Amino acid sequence: MQPIHIKLTPSKLLLGLISSVSIACCLILMSLPILLAIKCVIIALIIASSVFFILRDVLLRLPSSWEIIDVNNKGALTLTNKNGQQFQLTPAPNSFIHAGCSVLNFERNGFKFASPSVILLANAEHADELRRLRVWLRWFKHQASNQEDLSADLAA
Repeated sequence: MQPIHIKLTPSKLLLGLISSVSIACCLILMSLPILLAIKCVIIALIIASSVFFILRDVLLRLPSSWEIIDVNNKGALTLTNKNGQQFQLTPAPNSFIHAGCSVLNFERNGFKFASPSVILLANAEHADELRRLRVWLRWFKHQASNQEDLSADLAA
């Protein structure tokens, strides 16, 4: 297996999607018959969380933003954040893998909270690397489910 190395880049498409969803949520909330003070608090929370996710996951500006995805030739997945910290993570079975968009969720592996997901949109710049990563992730999911099936058979 060849190593996979992907340097994440900001995504204008994801910026548009998150911005559109937050604006739509705020507009829907404004039309609800709730006290204005409650509406303002909820809208402020929507805006604050949208700004946080845009800075972390879309523009990759925060120190906790993922910067590099590496899969070595032994199949170990390593993510590096903007601070240079490296994390050996295991993809969770609920990761979404598709040609146009992949959402990588990870198992906790000693984290107190779940580690942030990685959202990868189709990118011509990294098309070959993204294709190889998708193939590796699909293979990983089949391997994990086969191991669970084997362990269930052995237990029975």
